[in-house]
Amino acid sequence: MKDIYEVLRKKQAEQAQLGKQIEALQNAAEQLRSVAHMLDEEHEEGEAASARG
Repeated sequence: MKDIYEVLRKKQAEQAQLGKQIEALQNAAEQLRSVAHMLDEEHEEGEAASARG
């Protein structure tokens, strides 16, 4: 039979690791949102220039 405290420690370590992964993914998503916003602005400016051109 497994030691309940060992199982608990392992599960807590897994939870901590998942928390770090979630935080990293949230940071990456925020950075991608910023880049996507800049690219969208560039795209709109390019379309406006083409319409004037």
